Amino acid sequence: MTVTFDVTDDVGANGRAVRDRLLAKTTRSQELTSRTKELMNMGSAASLEMPFPVLIEKGEGPYLYDADGNQLIDFQIGFGSLILGHRHPVIQNAIADQVENRGWQFGLHNPNQVPLAEQIIKADNCVERVIFCNTGTEATMYAIRAGRAFTGKDKIGVFDGFYHGAHDYGIGGAHPESPRERPTYVPTGAGVPQAVVENQLLLPYRSGVAFDIIRENKDELAMVLIEPAQSSNPHLNDEIKAFLEELRAVCTECGVLLMFDEVITGFRFAYGGAQEFYGVKPDLATYGKSLGGGLPVGAVGGREDIMRLFNALGTDPKGIMSGGTFSGNPLTMAAGYAQIKFFDDNRDTLYPHINGQGKRLADGVNDYARQNNMAVQVLNAGSMFQIYFSGEEIRSSRDLAMGKTKAETDFYLHLLDNGVLVPGTRRSFVSFVHSPELIDEAVARITRSLDLVREDRLL
Repeated sequence: MTVTFDVTDDVGANGRAVRDRLLAKTTRSQELTSRTKELMNMGSAASLEMPFPVLIEKGEGPYLYDADGNQLIDFQIGFGSLILGHRHPVIQNAIADQVENRGWQFGLHNPNQVPLAEQIIKADNCVERVIFCNTGTEATMYAIRAGRAFTGKDKIGVFDGFYHGAHDYGIGGAHPESPRERPTYVPTGAGVPQAVVENQLLLPYRSGVAFDIIRENKDELAMVLIEPAQSSNPHLNDEIKAFLEELRAVCTECGVLLMFDEVITGFRFAYGGAQEFYGVKPDLATYGKSLGGGLPVGAVGGREDIMRLFNALGTDPKGIMSGGTFSGNPLTMAAGYAQIKFFDDNRDTLYPHINGQGKRLADGVNDYARQNNMAVQVLNAGSMFQIYFSGEEIRSSRDLAMGKTKAETDFYLHLLDNGVLVPGTRRSFVSFVHSPELIDEAVARITRSLDLVREDRLL
């Protein structure tokens, strides 16, 4: 079985050529992909959709190497989990020491959980206690359960453009025909019960009407969840700060809990995450990604009076269930502690570097697009960035078109051919090992890819 492209006449000469080059230089990836499709689903999740089949065999620093040996500048960087890049010696040594001298799975609690929990509490301005799980999806699921149990209410508020994990309450969006200021929630995909839809309150992002809706629903609303910087629409500015501050005040006024989903932003914008960056204190926070040093991890932290419900099953009518065979496993805890301790020890150099390089990349591409009259822009929130094929202001998900245009499809093929890897979600990240020189090289490859698309009259 061989990978093929449907090539239409309007693809253009550069589009046809890049497809031929990719087919020629990824023969092993194609063969493995064809075999794998017969064994398991691939590409059913947006996070796995790539412009062309790529199987990764090795990571080193800021680079990935595919099964055919092609080197790629990596801006996926473990979906944001590897802030120190691939195979950082501090983390690699911690993993090796744990495996060689102590083991990697016990089931019961282990001493490695203690220092990592202490680091979270030290960094976070709302966390007084913490529990560990295996993914960010699990973390937000448990946090929602805790919020409902604590308040005795069922509804959950989320903002358009949200993503809070792969469980029923973490996926969805605004119905495209619903009013921008009063969006209607629709789930992503089938299999989500109607009861979930009825208990999901969708709020307009960066709009004061959201606060009116919270007040109107306060008697039924248990908690409001928000990504302090949306991964689908990354911004860091004073307007977002003011919005979060007012959201905090309104939730307090209405007796509604506020949860920051810091699965992506935690330990990325600052050692204390977005809470430190903006100086806003939620009631609960969830973590994943970088917390595990590249191994599977999730965590929920927050106020002691809410968090104690995790230990009260059977002793308190509000006690909740949480658990997992691999939750808090010693290998993840060792890797996570090594990475987070490195962040703590090097925060004065690490955060200025990664945030600065994110801005360097965004400025480089945006300057080129403006000078060449291209309807393309890069939005960045510190070291998190995303490329958009639009020249209009993007304030919320309602400003984003659904699906990829022909220009975008070909752009990502050219980008891959030029040795730059951006994930299928387009959510991209700069790591500590992306040097200024490498960022400049990446900008050159990105702009070259844009030129090739324009030459084919697609942009």
